[in-house]
Formats: sequence, structure tokens, C-alpha cells
Amino acid sequence: MNHVKNTLIVILVLATQSLFAQKEHGEYDRFSDRLFFGGTLGLTIGSRVTQIDIAPLGGIWVLPQWSVGVGGRYTYRKDRFDMANGSTEPQSTNIWGFSAFTQIMPIPDFYEAFNVNLHGGIILQGEYEGLYYDRHYFDATADEGKTWSNIYLVGGGWKQWIGRKAAVNFMVLWVITDNSYSPYYSNPILRFNVTF
Repeated sequence: MNHVKNTLIVILVLATQSLFAQKEHGEYDRFSDRLFFGGTLGLTIGSRVTQIDIAPLGGIWVLPQWSVGVGGRYTYRKDRFDMANGSTEPQSTNIWGFSAFTQIMPIPDFYEAFNVNLHGGIILQGEYEGLYYDRHYFDATADEGKTWSNIYLVGGGWKQWIGRKAAVNFMVLWVITDNSYSPYYSNPILRFNVTF
């Protein structure tokens, strides 16, 4: 199985080499070349928690090394035990939300900058999330009902180019908002998404 995985990685790397030879990051022929879309699909199935995440996003390269964008979010979460209330009854919730983010890439492509065989770059990201969910689900002392939560995140990561516009993004983000209703239990948060 490892041989198949390694072969696919080699094919992917060789295929992207020819794509990068055609155009460098930041060269735009049309306005649509500045736009990007993508997102994350997540699924967690464990002995305690089941979680499904859908988070589409879209954005624009304002400058070759600076982009801004917006996103949406839906999360279904089910805990096998109600740990907040000390009950053994399972509970579930739905989280809805939106986000706005900005990314700066100090080095968009290590191949272009340093002539090393590495088509990727460093990402610095700031993000705002507005989330709507059940207060009582995350804080047992809270009243019943729904609430909006404003959450700010900062961090960085790596953007691995897999085509002229397509990329896989790996990020480590920290929540810098002190909010008792936050669905983020600890820092840092690992995030993975695909853009094209």
C-alpha cells in the first residue's frame, strides 16, 4: 500500500512541475484568475464525539501576496455523554456561522524565491468567525437558548501548490478571544482546506 501512495505522490509532483513552468504565482491574465474557492469537509467519529463539518470559502488575491475572503460554516456535533451537565444522556447540536479572513504570504513559492524544488509557501492568517449555537451545549451554567459568538483567530501555516491556482493549505490557528461559549476547547486549532 505504501508503494501505491508513494507512486501517487511522485506522479502528483511531476504533474505540477509542468504547470508551474507555465506561470508564476501572481501573474493574472483575467480578473477570474484572482478569484479562488474551496473549503473543508470534516468528519470525526469517535467513542465520545461525532462531528460533521462543512465550511465553504471564497476569496480574491488583492495583491500577489495578499488575499481576503469569506466563508460559511455548518457543524453537526453529537456527544455520547453530556459532560457539561454530568449526565450520561447523549446530546447534539447544530452550529451555523460565517467568517472573514485575510492571508499574507511572505514567500508565495519557495521554488520561485530560492530555486529549491518545493512549490509552496508560508501563510500568515487572521480570521473572524461569527457562530450561532446553543449556549447550554458549551456551558452548563448558561441559560437555555441560542447565542452569537464572536471569535478571532490568528496563526500561520503552509500553502502547497498543486496547480496554477489549486492549493492545499495546512494551518495552525490560535483563538485569541476569551469567550466562555466558544466551541473551541483548546489552542491551537489545526485546519486543513483546499482552494482552487
